[in-house]
Amino acid sequence: MSRTTTPTPKGNERHVDIDNMWSTYLKTREHELRNEIVVHYSHLVHTHAARLSRKLPAQVSYDEICSAAFDGLIEAVEAYDPERKAKFETFCQQRISGAVMDWLRSLDPQSRTVRTFEKRRTMATECLGTDTEYGPSRQDVAKRLRMSLDRFDYLSRLSQLGKEVHFSAMEPPSDRSAQSTGYVWDIRDTRADDPAVKVSRELFTEHITKGLAREERLVLVLYYFEQMTMAEIGSVLNLSESRVSQIHKEILLRLRQRFGDRLSEELVA
Repeated sequence: MSRTTTPTPKGNERHVDIDNMWSTYLKTREHELRNEIVVHYSHLVHTHAARLSRKLPAQVSYDEICSAAFDGLIEAVEAYDPERKAKFETFCQQRISGAVMDWLRSLDPQSRTVRTFEKRRTMATECLGTDTEYGPSRQDVAKRLRMSLDRFDYLSRLSQLGKEVHFSAMEPPSDRSAQSTGYVWDIRDTRADDPAVKVSRELFTEHITKGLAREERLVLVLYYFEQMTMAEIGSVLNLSESRVSQIHKEILLRLRQRFGDRLSEELVA
């Protein structure tokens, strides 16, 4: 007569395993066991992250939420005390939520006080805006909030800290001349070299002088960019002034043939 056995359901096997892991971990506090317990409850992290990712902005990714949630799960495993008669799932959810909220707050440079002030200021401005034609003043909004003007200005300054300002929002005033290309955020250093000179030199040496010998390239650079005379160039290159002048004329002739009269006239100018 054959003997039959009833297989233990897989769910029960997992339940027995996790009970044994908890029992051993609470006695030994081994990191390997802790990690196994974390893996066992990892589905709680993914569930919580999936729920939050639908509410948060697209800039906050699902993986980032999971990373913060796993920190909370690890803290929950290490801090859990079964003698308090609380289910680990309940205790764990609180730790996971707290870890994710702490991480989200770390992304926001503003304090809760400032955030609350911004919301109240917006609501007060909207309410007062319906009663005034040109919009409420700082004094009006501060009075509506039952706040001193100094406190109102202080919190307003704090609310601007850490906020991004795009250069496109800093256009020059409309009364500037059409020829002006500067912006209000331009800070010029009159002692610094004009970067346009460097760019034009690179274009000149890489494009205009392409195919010229090293000596010929030096003649053009020293003459047009370093503003040296033919005699000074001859001294640098160990050539006579007449020889430098001859090289210069030959170069212009070749460039005129290559690029046309317009470019050679610009070089001479």
